[in-house]
Amino acid sequence: MCPYLPPEQRKEEDYRQLVNSLNKIGEHCKQEGITLCYHNHDFELELLSNGKTALEMLLNETNPEWVKAEFDIYWLTRAGHDPVEWIKRYQGRTPLVHLKDMTTDAEKQFAELGTGGVDLHSVLEIGAESGIEWWIIEQDECKNPPLQCVEKSMNYLQNYRNQYQ
Repeated sequence: MCPYLPPEQRKEEDYRQLVNSLNKIGEHCKQEGITLCYHNHDFELELLSNGKTALEMLLNETNPEWVKAEFDIYWLTRAGHDPVEWIKRYQGRTPLVHLKDMTTDAEKQFAELGTGGVDLHSVLEIGAESGIEWWIIEQDECKNPPLQCVEKSMNYLQNYRNQYQ
């Protein structure tokens, strides 16, 4: 997993170098039977000089057999993007998805699944047909005790499964 570039390395030329590195590393990973994924945040969704986002550059200019995506739906949503559209656009290239929710207030903080404004239902609905293999539940920070947050998120997923599957 490539989690991100540090703040001092987020210029367009840095992303171009990262494309080359991801392709080289991804090819070696593929030869060893390992999948290399790139995990996004909101800063990769800022526009570059060509009008595309850094995330688009990373995915469009790397070999799709060597480099996959691990979309974080919280960060996509926070940046004003639709996670479902990203999953559809890179269908078959997204084996992992970070399921996160976001508060609907001005703070847009991390929230337990099902308590915020991220369209979790649509993301979960498209999962099977898009080749998603793993749903990763992550809540970076908690306002409530961590185990209480885990319980709320798990209850949401169990209720979702019981209702829709």
